[in-house]
Amino acid sequence: MDVDRFLERFFRFGAAPSVAHYLDLFDPEATLFDSGMPRPIRVPEIPEHIDGILRLVPDFRMTPERWRARGTTLFVEASNQASLGGRPLRWHSVYCMDLAGDHVLRGRRYYDRRPLFATLNPALPALPAAALRPEGDPLPVVGGASLRPAWARRLEICVPDLTVTALGSAGDDALRFIEWRVDGGHAGEAFSFGVAERVDLAAGNTLAYFDTLALATRLAASPVAQDGRAA
Repeated sequence: MDVDRFLERFFRFGAAPSVAHYLDLFDPEATLFDSGMPRPIRVPEIPEHIDGILRLVPDFRMTPERWRARGTTLFVEASNQASLGGRPLRWHSVYCMDLAGDHVLRGRRYYDRRPLFATLNPALPALPAAALRPEGDPLPVVGGASLRPAWARRLEICVPDLTVTALGSAGDDALRFIEWRVDGGHAGEAFSFGVAERVDLAAGNTLAYFDTLALATRLAASPVAQDGRAA
């Protein structure tokens, strides 16, 4: 894995986004999953995907801020900016990438679409405020009773029987990233989604990146029985 060569091209895409610069990040056998996708896509589908994003937000810019690597996995926390509906937006995201040499073999981007699209439609489905903490959480107390991440305990307000599985991590004594798979169910339907957790050991806080809009939309789509009551 050549992190330096990859990051050079990643910074180039962020500073001057284009379909060509984006496609140059990927291995020919790569898959990509982004917030809002129903499934991962393969390389032949990537140009249409990124072209659609750049048409929606042509002034999009992305700046990698912090990164850690372990084995073939690289996590990058990035700041983003763009305009949507004439309003300037700023947000952060975490890219979790498995590299083959200096190209992405499996890419995932974690961020929350709801605050962005709510500028166009404030009535979009939303999780209860008690289930969220956008500013993050303090680090858990060493030797505390619960090993379950704070964000997962809060999500149990919405999804009581969820389970979390760590898929991979990278970091050091100052900064750590963890990718999680979350499995749950609602109204008899099982589902899963991903979370990237950034643990800032130096600052003493942790923050979960995931798409609350996709989860809120799923929870809002509860089946309705014939008598009109929720099933």
